This record gives sequence, structure tokens and C-alpha cells, in this order.
Amino acid sequence: MKPPAAISGFLKTSSILMAARVGGTGLGFLIQLALVRLMPPVDYGIYVVAMSLAAVLSIVCAFGMPSVAARFVAAYQEAGDKARLAGFLRSSLGSIAGMSALIALVAIVTVWSGLIDTSYQVPLVLACLIGPVLAAMRFGGALSNAARRFYLTYLPDVMFKPVLLVAGLAGIYVLAYPLTTTNVLLVHLAVLFAACFVLWMCLRPRRQFSLEGVEPVTDSSTWRRAATPMIFVTLLTSFLADIDILLLSTLLPADQVGIFSVCLRIMLLIEFGIQTVFQMTTPDLAEAQARDDSTLMKAAMRRAQHTTFGFTLVALCGVALLGEWLLLLFGETFTTGASALTFLVVGQVVRSAFGPVTQVLTVAGAQMRSLVSYGVALLVLIVGNVFLVPTMGLEGAAMMLSCAMVLGTILQAQSLRQKTRLSVVSTFMSLPNTDLAVPDKG
Repeated sequence: MKPPAAISGFLKTSSILMAARVGGTGLGFLIQLALVRLMPPVDYGIYVVAMSLAAVLSIVCAFGMPSVAARFVAAYQEAGDKARLAGFLRSSLGSIAGMSALIALVAIVTVWSGLIDTSYQVPLVLACLIGPVLAAMRFGGALSNAARRFYLTYLPDVMFKPVLLVAGLAGIYVLAYPLTTTNVLLVHLAVLFAACFVLWMCLRPRRQFSLEGVEPVTDSSTWRRAATPMIFVTLLTSFLADIDILLLSTLLPADQVGIFSVCLRIMLLIEFGIQTVFQMTTPDLAEAQARDDSTLMKAAMRRAQHTTFGFTLVALCGVALLGEWLLLLFGETFTTGASALTFLVVGQVVRSAFGPVTQVLTVAGAQMRSLVSYGVALLVLIVGNVFLVPTMGLEGAAMMLSCAMVLGTILQAQSLRQKTRLSVVSTFMSLPNTDLAVPDKG
């Protein structure tokens, strides 16, 4: 008996994309290490602030539309409603453009007012230009994911962008241009424009989005009501680790915070792989929701749970055996974070077992429950850090971050059961539907 064709194809695609995403993230990490060594400390600090600002602005510019794209695209395609699909696309792009213009206006007024130090003025303007490009990439990636063009969803961002970035920065270095904040940000902007252009040019011919001649029907209130909470959900889920670093800076010496940040970056390599699988599952979840098909929903959940759980178990074994050696690459003092790194990865193993609960709540229209869950997790993280970190140091910080992330996931799972009666625990413990298996003709 061969494994079900859908499962084997999913495993193959997800494995390739997890490897590509981890590889691209690793390359990005090496780029950051190179910049630390080659840029003046002050310039690098301004660069980090600018890129962080651009990342936050990209979420605000996108207005939560990437998070709900799969839900509405699946619903309108299932209903054959091309008019509303065209309206959703036009309204989403209009929101990105409108928010981008507003942010640019605020940036110009702020710079002209003299409130910003001169060393930050140009980087601030460039960050306000990078933010909308990142927002367009997020939305384009969400559409390609909804169309099940998974390679198009991730490869421009995780492979094409880092490779071009390496080439651009190497060009500056070879031509003896100074690696100032402005020059590095300009390279980032050019690379992101190129990656965004490739993504949208490849996405445009797709049959699902060939809507020329279709008169759009607008339902902006429905779309914005669903999307707006996802701005805050995305900020909490994407920046929870960054918030933790800021909290730890008041509780630990600077060198300890540096060690923890390296452990955190290694953990994020694993988390990126998990999120790749969860995002690949989103179209199936949205289709199941549109059809009100609980069997399809459970099958998609189970497949994501088993895939990511196996992946994180392998990662945990690797970290347990080689974590100290891995940290030694950054310096001998970093090996003291080996236990903290293990705690962080254990949290990812537990989270993976619960599956894509955030995505299911989103396609079910219950994204506000995700916001409440992560809000509680953030509160627990703050309180836990205050009490544990002073006495337990790095290990206490790692334990609290893992506990906060797991708590947020558990609360979401409870909300999911109340909303859809879907138990993630029973789904995880169940076996794949053998009725979908392809008979072994050998």
C-alpha cells in the first residue's frame, strides 16, 4: 500500500520549501553577521532600527489583508463570484496604496519638523519606502498561497531576495563604497522591488486572478472588519520575541541578552519551517471552511500537525546533541546558552503538535480570539520574566518565552474547539484517512 498521494505530495513540497526557507533565513543570518563586522556600530544600529520600522510598517500597510486572503478567495471561488473576488483584490491593493501614502506623508512632515536626528532622517524615509514594498510582497505571497503556487509564495522572499542582497552588498564592498546605513538600505530597497516585481509578474497570469472585464463588487466593511484584528495578531505573533528582547534588556546584562538573541535566531530558523507548512495548509483549511467539510478540515490539520511535529522532533534531537557546538561558532561565551536553546526548541515541538490553530481561527472568522489569546500570553511573558529571569537567568528567559508561546497556542486551541468543535488533540492522535490511499499495484 502506497501512502496517500495527497500526503506524499504535501510532504515532498513542504520538505523542499522548509529546506528553502531555513536555507534562505540562514543566509540572511549570515548577512547580518557580515554587516555587524563591516559596518560602523552606530550605522548598524540605525540600520536595525530602520529595518524593524519597515517590518512594522509593512504590517500596517497591508492592513491585515494577507491574513484573510485565503478565506475570501476560497469562498468567492467556491461560489463562482468573480465580481467580489475582483473587488477584494482591488480594495486590498487600494488599502495598501492609501496606507503607504499616509505613512509617507507622516514621514515627510516628521523629517521637515526637525524632530528626528539628522542621522536618522534618510534611513527613516527609506524605511517608509521599504514598508509598502514588503506589504505588497506579503499580499502577493498570500494570493499565490491561496492559488497553491507554494514555490511562488516563498522562493522570491526566502531565496531570490537573500541571493540578490548578497550580490548587491558584495558589489558595494568590491567597488569600495562605504557600507553606510543609507547605502545598505538602498540595496535592500532595490532588491525588494526586484523580488516583488517577479512575484506579481508570475502571479498575474493565474487563471484565478485573470479578472479583466469583470465589474468589481465592493464589500469593504466585511473585509476590513475581518482583516483589522489581524494587524494586531500579526504584530503580537511576529514581534513577541522582539518584545521579549526589549524586556530582557532591563533584567539581564547586555552580554547575556546577546547570547539569548543568538539562541532566539536559531529557534526562529525552526519556527520558519513550521510556519511554511502552516501557510501551505491554509488554502485547504479555507476550502474546507467554504464547503463546511469537517472531514477535509481534520485531514488538513492532521497533515500539518504530523509533518511539523516530526520536523521539530528532529530539530530538538539536533539541538540537544549539537547545540553547544553550534553556539561555539559564535564564540566560547555563547555556549552558556545551550540549555536556553534547548528550552526554546522544546516550546516549538509542543506548539507544532497543536497545528495551525491561528490559520483555522482566521478562515473561520474568529481572528479576534487569536488576538485575545496572544494578549494573555504577552501578559504572562512580562510577569514571568520579572519573577524568573533575575534568579534563573537565560534558562528562565527561555522557559518563559516558550511557556508564553505554548500558552497562546493552547488558548487558541480551546477557542477553536468552542467555535468549530474541532479538537486538535484528537486530530493529532488520529490516523490519515486510508480511503484516500492509492492502491499499490506492485
